[in-house]
Amino acid sequence: MFKEYDVVKAKHDLSSIISRGTKGAIMLILHENPNKYEVEFIDDDGATLELLTVGDDDLELVENL
Repeated sequence: MFKEYDVVKAKHDLSSIISRGTKGAIMLILHENPNKYEVEFIDDDGATLELLTVGDDDLELVENL
């Protein structure tokens, strides 16, 4: 389980914009379903690419930034 503001990366392609390895941050834990998260994915310059609802299976914690 992830915490709010954890830095994560996509484990696989999640959309036409978010590909495997794209970094993001957990913005919200959806309490109705604790295994779903709102994640803001960003590009290398820090600009928002997309905000997606994803599950545990879609994400990996980023250890080193």
